[in-house]
Amino acid sequence: MREIKKIFFINFITTSVMLGVYNVFTGIHIKNLGYGEGVVGQVLSVSSISIALGSMINAYLSSKIGFKKTIGIGLGLMCIGIFGVGFLTNPFYIKIFSALMGMGYGFPFSSVGVLLIENSKEDERVKAFSTNFVIQSLGMVGGSYLAGKLIKIFGNIFTISRAIPLVYGVCVFIILLGFLPLKNLKEISKKKDSKNRDFFKGFKDIFSGQSLKFVIYNTVIGFGAGLVIPFFSVYLKFSLNIDNERVGIIMGLSQLGLVIGGLSVPYITKILGRENTVVICQLLSIPFLISIAFPQGIFVLGVSFLLRSTLMNLNQPLIQNISLETVEYENRALMSSVVSMSSNVTRAISMIVAGYLMENISYNFPYYITVVLYLIGTFIFYRSFKVARPLEGGANE
Repeated sequence: MREIKKIFFINFITTSVMLGVYNVFTGIHIKNLGYGEGVVGQVLSVSSISIALGSMINAYLSSKIGFKKTIGIGLGLMCIGIFGVGFLTNPFYIKIFSALMGMGYGFPFSSVGVLLIENSKEDERVKAFSTNFVIQSLGMVGGSYLAGKLIKIFGNIFTISRAIPLVYGVCVFIILLGFLPLKNLKEISKKKDSKNRDFFKGFKDIFSGQSLKFVIYNTVIGFGAGLVIPFFSVYLKFSLNIDNERVGIIMGLSQLGLVIGGLSVPYITKILGRENTVVICQLLSIPFLISIAFPQGIFVLGVSFLLRSTLMNLNQPLIQNISLETVEYENRALMSSVVSMSSNVTRAISMIVAGYLMENISYNFPYYITVVLYLIGTFIFYRSFKVARPLEGGANE
């Protein structure tokens, strides 16, 4: 259990910075520098592609040098990346450091699920994944809320254009805290997983059968998500003219829904089953996504953010668990990375598309496309995962 707590803390630190601060305020930061939504989409696209790249590199390196060292590399890259994004003004260099930020996050991001399985028994895994999801969600809530507060405080002391970079500087120190639990983290994967296995042969196994179906589903959902989610803060700030502090509160509120959802997952799953939970919650989230595109006041908007986020992401611990069940033990790290790659590469492409659509057509248009893609993705999942097989490998085997 001590090892699991260390994994939780590392995930909390990295997601607080990446998802709670970087993803929420980078778009606003770039707009403050005088660039349009097209540049915002390009920067966020670069970071998303880099998460996929970092995940793939981590899958290979972790089989050679272990997760501890690769996570340490990732934390270091995150520090360098977020510092550069915050304090550089040239869009080319911002993209370079955004790539470093994304690549660094890809290392711990693709490691956490595998480490949780390795350090938990089969009957503990739903609880472990759900707890990790709740902790991750709390990190996003705390990161976005506190960042919004700090931006307001720094904005009163310095110029508003310097407030976000200063918050990014604080994030560097937060990331460094991740090295504390990492130092004493114990790994068990090396005892079971031979370093001499054919890493690249795993791709053939993953791109077949149930694992391929999951990758397809994940790709469709990822493309839809990339059209709107990275632009939520820009949409609130520049389309609805909401101030930075309220943007942080609303984005934090949307993440609070993930906490509620994560705590509810074990109970809802007992009633509906894992697969039905995923399908029903994704379908129920769509009306609230439409409501965000046609806001009826700040209160209704906040409620829509809360419920959309809760319903669409409540199933994330289940999806993560299901994805790793589709492959054999030795391919889990690679499968985690491929899932990350399929999601983030398609998100990267859709971010560029969304930036163009929002800048040249309207902020609302990408929402229509996302609704259609969510429906398609949910149908694929329903047809592909009606029956789940037991998970193999782990701390009890």
